[in-house]
Amino acid sequence: MARIYSIFLFFLLNVLLTGAAWSQTTVSGVGSAPLEITSQRLEADGALREVVFSGKVVAVQDGMIIRSNKLIVRYLASREEISSVEAVGEVRIEKSGRIATAGRGLYEVAEGTVVLTEMPRVQQGENSIEGDEIVFFLEEDRSIVKSRSGSRVRAVLTPKEKTVGP
Repeated sequence: MARIYSIFLFFLLNVLLTGAAWSQTTVSGVGSAPLEITSQRLEADGALREVVFSGKVVAVQDGMIIRSNKLIVRYLASREEISSVEAVGEVRIEKSGRIATAGRGLYEVAEGTVVLTEMPRVQQGENSIEGDEIVFFLEEDRSIVKSRSGSRVRAVLTPKEKTVGP
């Protein structure tokens, strides 16, 4: 499951263009699959060191589709390194039969973490996990699902049916 989030993060680091355009440019060390991002608007603010894609954002790379209302890419002063990528509003990530949904997803490059909040849920087939916050530690290939006081983590695990041979 952490693999999908690694790919998600690598994908988001490649965010460079908007509209109907597409890019084959990649951030060093991030992979080389072509990237296509469409949105209704792009705003770049050098003073804030961020680029904001907004309006029905759809990002596609290497079989992964990410949809959100807004995608915010923040970068360091050098403008060559991404510091964080945030997907906001109706976030949906699809890859290889897995679907992650949340109101917000934040990738912090320095920490190597992805944090899904605002009703996050990860589903594959009939199996799912949900809580108030899902944190993926990419370097450690582990995750934590947290709940706040008064709520609980919920996992639904459906066993596969065994085939009985003759």
